[in-house]
Amino acid sequence: MNFLAKLILQDVAGTIILAGGLLVAAVVIFLIISSNKGENQASGKNKFFGTKDRYFWGSALFLVCILFLFLSLLPNRRNGNEEYEVVTVVGVQWDWLMAVGQSNQKPDEFIGKNEISVPVNKTIKFIVTSSDVTHSFAIYNKSGVLLTQIQAMPQYKNELKYVFTEKGKYTILCLEYCGLAHPFMAGTIHVN
Repeated sequence: MNFLAKLILQDVAGTIILAGGLLVAAVVIFLIISSNKGENQASGKNKFFGTKDRYFWGSALFLVCILFLFLSLLPNRRNGNEEYEVVTVVGVQWDWLMAVGQSNQKPDEFIGKNEISVPVNKTIKFIVTSSDVTHSFAIYNKSGVLLTQIQAMPQYKNELKYVFTEKGKYTILCLEYCGLAHPFMAGTIHVN
């Protein structure tokens, strides 16, 4: 999703939230204005309890419709037909080891390099683990902006899917303090 699409999506979400807030405020103001101060409590209770079920089910239906609409716009939709390239990543103190393809080796037996090349505009599925302590596999663009990240944990494989939309050199850093040489734990992804 490019920047303009995200900006438009944020504007739409903000407008809907504003409209919902205004609707709630209008209902409260209407109830305050239309309430009859001379009405006794018993008839007021009967009037309220007679309409509460309709308001509840109407509100619930409205919220479910809004949820279905906006959940379909989330960026992490699962698509079973999606083609992707797999990259195995193992964090070791204090380096990243990467190789194309899924590895069935134990993390401490894995052989890879801290530089890898992947294609542009293709979904890359990173399978990330660690051979020692918890690390954080974080990908930065050439401007130093964090694009995405996932934990690299011993004895567990996390999956991260990402599409690189621009060619260039991307830097991998560890965001989880992992020992004395943590600041120097870096890798490189070349997107061609």
